[in-house]
Amino acid sequence: MQYDMMTNGIASGEYDLQGKLGAFTLSDLFQMLSFSNKSGVLTLIQGWNTRTITFQDGRISYVAAGSRLPTMRDLLLRHGKVTRQQLDTLSKRGYRTDEAAIGELKRNGSITDADVTSCRDQLLEISIFTLFLWRNCKFTFKSGEIVREGGVNVSVDSMHLIIEGTRRVDEWIEISPIVPSVYMIYRRTSRPPAAQPPKDMRELYRLVDGNRDVATIASRAGKTQFDTARALYDLVKAGYVESIPPDKQKVTELFNMAVESMYFKLILFSQGRTAVEFENQLNRFALENGLKVRMSQGKVLMSDQRTPISPAELVDLYKLFIAIQNNKFSKMFDPVVSQGLMEGLYLHTDPEFQAMMRMYEFIEIEGLLMLDMFGSDRTESQERASA
Repeated sequence: MQYDMMTNGIASGEYDLQGKLGAFTLSDLFQMLSFSNKSGVLTLIQGWNTRTITFQDGRISYVAAGSRLPTMRDLLLRHGKVTRQQLDTLSKRGYRTDEAAIGELKRNGSITDADVTSCRDQLLEISIFTLFLWRNCKFTFKSGEIVREGGVNVSVDSMHLIIEGTRRVDEWIEISPIVPSVYMIYRRTSRPPAAQPPKDMRELYRLVDGNRDVATIASRAGKTQFDTARALYDLVKAGYVESIPPDKQKVTELFNMAVESMYFKLILFSQGRTAVEFENQLNRFALENGLKVRMSQGKVLMSDQRTPISPAELVDLYKLFIAIQNNKFSKMFDPVVSQGLMEGLYLHTDPEFQAMMRMYEFIEIEGLLMLDMFGSDRTESQERASA
């Protein structure tokens, strides 16, 4: 089963079920496929965002996306629970799957059950729970097909996923007036209450600095974005923090630099045809999503600075486009090429834009680049120790 991004539609084929969310909710679809013990692939398409969900005998067993989903090992690495060297050593010793690597890391004491639970919660949120917020989404179901490539395994009971996903939608509706997006940035109020925040929120409160958004605070705290948004909602209501939108000028400037860098690096790597395709896809993506940004011969001619789209929504769209392209290039090219498309810009831009590239995941946060992230954490730890 294929999704054609250039025509914004589903590739031709025979489907056992197809339609659009609205008449059906995602809970309806999941329950129907689960209760009838169906095996096959459910494909969800919302604009350029896609997700394929494999059912085996009514159980959700695998999820893949148009953009790369992180693995458990990625999340453990991102949160500083393991090092790249540890993972490489395990891979050389034959522990190549998430299950095998995590089992060995637990046995040798590198990680705890709590670390694993935290990362699994985040992975479920990224791969499945966010789908319950999709609207006007097209879907198809093809019986008998199995997709087990480019995604992540799911071992949680399907009914739990349905119940939890539905509950989160209800709570997101409640908190959305105060936390409208995971890309909203929060700062401490100038006159917070005299009393300390509740004990279970103090770590999150410490991470609020006027630069980090909800998603970044969640990542630093090792929590889900949903739990982080819920806590920030409570902190806002209690007067401890307040929201500030991302800087629209800087967000658009970063995206313009990123796509220009990717285009010219493709030319440098003798991938001229791919560079032209990249430019065409950018212009098509912009047109279909109401963006003004346009590129010609590798140069951005028009910007989204005056586009009537909020900065948080721009981040969401920009991140989606970059993620899809990074995922595609990682499958087309060797790592030295796919990683190099953005690495040069990262290494030679100023610290503020570097922080934004990490925050919006324009570049994989691994290897040497992780030193920047954990370096700031070490500084914070030192500040707390000396306070």
